[in-house]
Amino acid sequence: AIHLISARTKEFVGSLKMNDECQALTFSRSGGQLFTHGDGGEVYVWDVRSRTCTNKFVDDGCIAGSALAVNSNYLATGSSEGVVNVYNLNNINKTNPTPDKVILNLTTQINQLSFNPTGEILAMSSELRDSAVKLVHFPSKTVFSNFPTTKNIFRINSVSFSPAGGYLSLGNNKGAALLYRINQYKDY
Repeated sequence: AIHLISARTKEFVGSLKMNDECQALTFSRSGGQLFTHGDGGEVYVWDVRSRTCTNKFVDDGCIAGSALAVNSNYLATGSSEGVVNVYNLNNINKTNPTPDKVILNLTTQINQLSFNPTGEILAMSSELRDSAVKLVHFPSKTVFSNFPTTKNIFRINSVSFSPAGGYLSLGNNKGAALLYRINQYKDY
């Protein structure tokens, strides 16, 4: 079950029930939709106002879901097999949407997915292997070949972009918070 709490009043609003254990969830940019991903590899699309499931589909090639991220155009799903699927939000309400892009650059469970604030970069990481982090450019959906620049960043367990997207921070299993400047954003 997924319990909804009002951010303003801190009161219980309601519950949503999935068929599997929920492993990841994220709200749409507008807050009107909630996306959830479970152990069975299914993605649920919920209408927050009515608290009803508007669509449910099997994430392509996924055995168990592990991560989700959304920007204004795409939904990214991560799986326990290391597959990241990118779906166009315009097609997400189809019965069996197909991913626009399948990213196979990591070979262990995807633990973190995060879009930068402008939606131009997707960071994906796995905490099961050293230096298992990649950045994907949007809208070209290509993986940056020059990141990470070093191999001694250990196991990444948290990923976050600064509010304007000029910096990327990676937390690792050694207690370090690594900070990277993204040179594409000159005015930050």
